[in-house]
Amino acid sequence: MSTRKILRSARPSRLIAIAVLAALALAPIGNADNDYLLQRLEFLLAALLVTVGLNVVTGYAGQLSMGPGAIFALGGYTAALLADHFPQRAGLLAMSAGAVAVAAIAGLVIGVPALRMGGFYLGMVTLFIALLVPVICENLAFTGGTVGISLAANPLYEPRLTGLAAYETGIAMVASVVVVSALLLHSRLGRRFLVIATGDELPASLGIAGYRVKLLAFMLSAVPAGLGGAYYAFTQQFMNAQSANADLSIYLLAACVIGGLGTTLGPLIGGVLVMGLYEFLGGFQQYTGIILGTALAVCALVLPDGLAGLGRGRGSARLARWFGGVLPRNRKPAVPGWSGAVVPQVRVPVAAPLAGSAESELVVRDVRRAFGGVTAVDGVDLRLAAGQVHGLIGSNGSGKTTLLNLVCGFARLDAGEIVLDGHRIDAAKPYQITRLGIARTFQTPAIVPDLSVVENVAVAASSSHPCGDLSAVLRLPRARRADAAAAAQARDCLALVGLTGLAGAPAGVQPHGTRRLIEIARALALRPRFVLLDEPAAGLSPRELAVLRGAIEAVTAAGVGVLLIEHNVPFVLDLAAKVTVLHEGRRIASATPDELRRDDTVARSFLGAANV
Repeated sequence: MSTRKILRSARPSRLIAIAVLAALALAPIGNADNDYLLQRLEFLLAALLVTVGLNVVTGYAGQLSMGPGAIFALGGYTAALLADHFPQRAGLLAMSAGAVAVAAIAGLVIGVPALRMGGFYLGMVTLFIALLVPVICENLAFTGGTVGISLAANPLYEPRLTGLAAYETGIAMVASVVVVSALLLHSRLGRRFLVIATGDELPASLGIAGYRVKLLAFMLSAVPAGLGGAYYAFTQQFMNAQSANADLSIYLLAACVIGGLGTTLGPLIGGVLVMGLYEFLGGFQQYTGIILGTALAVCALVLPDGLAGLGRGRGSARLARWFGGVLPRNRKPAVPGWSGAVVPQVRVPVAAPLAGSAESELVVRDVRRAFGGVTAVDGVDLRLAAGQVHGLIGSNGSGKTTLLNLVCGFARLDAGEIVLDGHRIDAAKPYQITRLGIARTFQTPAIVPDLSVVENVAVAASSSHPCGDLSAVLRLPRARRADAAAAAQARDCLALVGLTGLAGAPAGVQPHGTRRLIEIARALALRPRFVLLDEPAAGLSPRELAVLRGAIEAVTAAGVGVLLIEHNVPFVLDLAAKVTVLHEGRRIASATPDELRRDDTVARSFLGAANV
């Protein structure tokens, strides 16, 4: 392929990133002896390292961190102290190793309490830490107080890398961190990060220990920040509290948003623009807030995916509308073989990719739950058998979803017990209950919009094909085999719900009915003993409903028990071996469909006159 064709087929964001890297590499040419310029460019490289790390925790994992400057400061001080105390042995490698170790520990210490709050509160806590760390460092004697640590003042310190060589080393460090960030995003660990970015319920329903994954993301994001601090201390030969004040954290977050939060190249693009403005336009620094505020507003309105989102859909469409243009309507699909509108097939495989147990039993005994003064579930008993469909019907507010949440651990019991195969599970955490073999869906389909259809399902299938996170990021042979097996299992589950043709399509653009089928396929990919379906037929077309019926029949044939919560009563009566009726939190009937039809009170109140 010619260079012209490569450039023509590349996304605008990639072209921008290439231009940014080229500009950084060529900037010192003709100015190699200009130490002042090199120092400013080296500060820019240090900031880019921190920005890439911030994107991991805030962009990938969706955890708002406003304190990267604090980690940068700790890394910088660690590196400076090492060089100051061991001037003849502490080169860039040793300084970086020490800074990364301290940064990772700091990320752990900060993350353990802060991540339990999450959201806005997490942002406020990390911002407070960004304000606190410089103040502490200014008041400690061993960090040099307000003056800081000057390596240039140490007669024994003589860096082995200086000038252009140190700058080129910094470019190599930035490029390496960006590559590792890309590998992380496209690994199973990166997919788990994207899952926890959706909230707390979806990860738990997939057996993911959300808090631990958040903490891992926080620690991983601290590594590039510490590395940036070490590079800064090494190249500037200086470190003080003002080098990493709270303003730096705000600028770094703005760089991620403007460049493209959650994208691989966005932090690089935004970092050069924002931090370049911060460092090189000194005469305009009083207007920096206005400029950044305007840029953030423009991104929110026109480029929600940042500059890295150019050419990817939403940003391009909005730009076209704003400037009166139109997008080509006959654009080729992003995934070969996908037309963008595949109708699910009704045919279902003979064998389901599941492994249920004929002896499994899920028992709910005298369960009670109240919210304030309102009793949502009052003394309900339920027994689910393997290989059978148990229907659960009732009016809105009767306690159906609350009961499901109690079984899955998303709500705690006030009284009663839940027993799986003779063992109580009502004290277990939601992700632990999932791992015990109980899968669920939600009333509103919960998917990861940034993943493809098959990737959404493969996240669940990965639990059956484990491999280490490091081997997954580095794409080692074992990880590739595990990912291939998970993808094959995911495709089997998609075939079960008739979505084989949509495997490579983006999940975020799918209609409601397709999203619901994706969610069901994902629940089945966990290979559960019991599947709890919360109104799975809602919003499905007749064809999709037929696919769902076939999938449930195949699942039960494989020995998996199904709890079917539905307002589509005829659908439940056709599938269920037994049906429980709830009213105002109480069980008023539990019988076979034929017995319910003969019960005049239940039939007229809940089944409708047509079913009497």
